[in-house]
Amino acid sequence: MIAFSALRSKLAEQDKLKHFWVCFCLQFLFLPWLPVTLSITLALLIGLLKECWDQRYGSGFCWYDMLANVLGIVAGLVVFMVLSAVWFTLLES
Repeated sequence: MIAFSALRSKLAEQDKLKHFWVCFCLQFLFLPWLPVTLSITLALLIGLLKECWDQRYGSGFCWYDMLANVLGIVAGLVVFMVLSAVWFTLLES
């Protein structure tokens, strides 16, 4: 329980929220045009490149940033799929 609380507070940091929302938005940018696997891969690669940049020039590589990226990708994918299903259901009726 303590570990979960520490993880939750770490993910609530402003930097982690930026990682989450950027990857969330990347899914909405990529998914209309690319297959799901490529959309996920590109967003992960962008997040990884950002962390490599931070390792060399910034505050260092952070696995919590990568976790926030993954959570943003998953959330963006789920929301996009739900909205797409609703949209296509409305178009068919």
